Amino acid sequence: MSRIILYHRQFALGPKIASGGFATIYRGKQLSNDEDVAIKICARHDDPAYTRSITKEAELIQRLRHRNIVKLFPIPRKGRASVYHARAVELPDHPTFFVMEYLHGGTLDQYLNAVGLLSLPEAATIALEVARALDHIHQKRYAHNDLKLENIVFRNPIRAGKPFSPVLVDFGIATKVRLPMAGTMYIKSPEQITSEVRDNNEAIDSPKVDVWGLGIVLYRMLGGQLPFESRNEKTLTERIRQSRPTSLLKLSRGVSQEADELIIDGCLAKKPNNRITLYQLGQSLRRLAGKRVVAVKSAEQADTTKAKWFKR
Repeated sequence: MSRIILYHRQFALGPKIASGGFATIYRGKQLSNDEDVAIKICARHDDPAYTRSITKEAELIQRLRHRNIVKLFPIPRKGRASVYHARAVELPDHPTFFVMEYLHGGTLDQYLNAVGLLSLPEAATIALEVARALDHIHQKRYAHNDLKLENIVFRNPIRAGKPFSPVLVDFGIATKVRLPMAGTMYIKSPEQITSEVRDNNEAIDSPKVDVWGLGIVLYRMLGGQLPFESRNEKTLTERIRQSRPTSLLKLSRGVSQEADELIIDGCLAKKPNNRITLYQLGQSLRRLAGKRVVAVKSAEQADTTKAKWFKR
């Protein structure tokens, strides 16, 4: 079977690496320089909502320039200015697509499944890099809104003794701050769930939702489990709204009292007004991370060939 070449022989379409409700991600090649890329293609071009989601995501990523945010590649056009999303006329129905850097290191979820718990300095270092990406997003008056483990991907394979390179991906449901939003169930904040129950589309402090999400990520990195778990959605929502997570001091010997309080009382406070700000979280993470931190364990066990990044 011959490979598919997209957009005036500029990109070669490779194997599928992820699939979600709105789009499918393929590994590909930019033929002009033989560079690996990730190509995100709209799942249903016949539905304007799907196309709108893809184009808005590309336009947002194009505005974000930060080392911890996935890079968007321009699509060259002969004799005209480059664009950041286009239609793949070589495919049925000519779906909209955009092109990003290919991240070789796999997801945070995969890494944790391979190596187990992280040390406090490791977890704080990864979270601090993600917090810096979030700060850049918030300064642009946007919020990510879906800060799950699968949406933190490492630019390079993780090797013992080498620094981490976390990158934030999947901006498909990013919104302007203080707008209602969707999101993945296990990381939803109490105010998101309450808004859905009331069905009133009330404004939500989206940056505080991102702080909650980063708290979920920190808890998983240090405790080896999620703070709120259930296979039953109703039970899960009740736990998110009402339950206090198990103290991290009971789950890991390497967690300090300061870190436990920062995550459970600071990031995972039920009321947004009681939740710490991203700036306060960053200051604490900087202190907990200490000086230059490197990975203790490599991730050779992790299968990164079918990374679940961008999946939703």
